[in-house]
Amino acid sequence: MSRLAGGVAVVTGGADGIGRALVLAAARRGMRVAIADIRLEAATAVAQEVKALGGEAIPLACDVSDRASIEDAAAAVCTRFGHANLVWANAGLGIGQGFLDARRRNLDWMYQVNVYGTFDTLRGFHALMPETGLRHFGITGSMAGLTPSGGASPAYDATKYAVVGIAEGLRAELEGTGTGVTLLCPGLVNTRIWDGARARPQRYGGPRSLPEETGERWRQDGMDADFVAAAALDAVEADEFYVVAPEAADRADAIQTRTDALLTAVRAPDSPT
Repeated sequence: MSRLAGGVAVVTGGADGIGRALVLAAARRGMRVAIADIRLEAATAVAQEVKALGGEAIPLACDVSDRASIEDAAAAVCTRFGHANLVWANAGLGIGQGFLDARRRNLDWMYQVNVYGTFDTLRGFHALMPETGLRHFGITGSMAGLTPSGGASPAYDATKYAVVGIAEGLRAELEGTGTGVTLLCPGLVNTRIWDGARARPQRYGGPRSLPEETGERWRQDGMDADFVAAAALDAVEADEFYVVAPEAADRADAIQTRTDALLTAVRAPDSPT
């Protein structure tokens, strides 16, 4: 029997992609789930999927770029379930631009969601964790936070490097408390992250939908989100920290290449005589 059974999970960005897969995987393992997403209608549809599985779920409107919205979502979870055993900071977005050519408003939006939204979620829901029993944070990073993506989206890569740092710092902060942390770093996944602007708030420019052909690379080469979510929850079950899931062997090789380059670059002072 899953050690998650009977617990309460909260997943931000839970209405599609990896978030939806995490919600359904948690429900299949016997958890009640709060689906927090900026698109309430989409979150409601996923809640219906959970109910069709025989589970219990609530949809919550939550914009992780707005700290007050996160706090409202945490209050709603407290009212409905009383606590949260697993909080997964999953909401994230990407823009295919660099530091030098991206519009500042797009950068502000992405950093507010990917970086501030991650640690505001952790801070906002930490108080709901019980004193005993399962207490675990999940954080969705990316392979782009372990090794550069080759210049395709450097501004996005930097946000995911920050998310890796948040997760590693949180693990150190919580060491010895009984609260676990899992960092999920997937490669390319078949999601609609390429169309994230369809839910962009007005203060960052408002919604904008991209043509379907934009997502062809994700559909063609991306991994199945259910596979990624299952690997993530397996790691929670085993209380493991890193989950690295490259979509191809060369992405895994790139981690070794970066590690070797860092070790080669080390210049340590001589030991005192």
